[in-house]
Amino acid sequence: MSLRIVIAEDSAIFAEVLVDVLRAEPGIEIVAMTDNGVDVVNLCEEHRPDLVLMDIHMPRQDGLAATEAIMARCPTPILVVTADPHRGGVDLSFKALSAGALDLMPKPQSLPFPEEEREALLRKIRLLSQIPVVRHVRGRKRQRVEGPRRAAKSAKTDAADRPVAVVGVVASTGGPKALARIVGQLPADFPAAVVVVQHITHGFSTHLAHWLDNHSPLTVVEAFEGIGLKRGHLYIAPTERHMMLEPDLKLSVTEGPPVGGHCPSGDRLLTSLARHAAPRAIGVILSGMGDDGTVGLTALHHTGCTTLAQDEASSVVYGMPRSAIAHGVVDKVVELDQIAEALIREVEAIEQRESR
Repeated sequence: MSLRIVIAEDSAIFAEVLVDVLRAEPGIEIVAMTDNGVDVVNLCEEHRPDLVLMDIHMPRQDGLAATEAIMARCPTPILVVTADPHRGGVDLSFKALSAGALDLMPKPQSLPFPEEEREALLRKIRLLSQIPVVRHVRGRKRQRVEGPRRAAKSAKTDAADRPVAVVGVVASTGGPKALARIVGQLPADFPAAVVVVQHITHGFSTHLAHWLDNHSPLTVVEAFEGIGLKRGHLYIAPTERHMMLEPDLKLSVTEGPPVGGHCPSGDRLLTSLARHAAPRAIGVILSGMGDDGTVGLTALHHTGCTTLAQDEASSVVYGMPRSAIAHGVVDKVVELDQIAEALIREVEAIEQRESR
């Protein structure tokens, strides 16, 4: 049975390119097209497609508002195809992820579709169209996560900056939405530093950091070579750079070959935490396809660090948590809304243990 796709794209040229790519692929059927964000909602209700390819800037209603309406009225997997990250529109795309869209990818910088990008698009379509999605109440999540933020952020002295623990997080598909949920629930005085490897398309890590910073009392930055860890700060690994912890609680951010197909590699990050921060480190595996993070979580587990994995019900893709759990290196399987609270408890326990 063919995958049934709806395209919402106001660029006639790019819409034609999408049609050419999809119609040449066996097992994919375009059931409807539109150039605006109002009609795509109605088309989803009429056709019940397996996936929507959604532009973010459209007339009558943008992709964010359309995503919110679709997820409230007829939940459907949505892949946001946005402009080049350097030309804007990305923050709106991340908001669409928070509203229920599953993933995003950039429009190609040249046409026709480069072969590598064409294959990446088709892989995402086939993966995301199989993911069950749930109804979202429009705007509810955005209001909840944006509430506690800026007023709580404050400057600290150097002496007070040293984190009592380091939390390492690895995420892939479904990760941005999960990360926003977690960091929105952590307090501004969270005494740990958080380091994150999120598999994401090249050029999006800067915008991911900016988006998360707007959703959290924590200070969120994209990491760079030599940056020192501070409590209450979260560091995002740049795309196509490995990020590792050094003995002096500074981050090494370097080029290197992919590990298990990934750069940055969650395994390299977590293994460095096991080497330089144990037993004051915590490892977390969030939603994602594949097994990145399992090797690193194993290293943390064997050095006495607490390890967590997101549960299946709240994961967009359960592959990475399942892999770590299957290897017997996960101490606790936690529902997404409980992960922040679990981290607060674990960091408090480390702080009490270290003060004895």
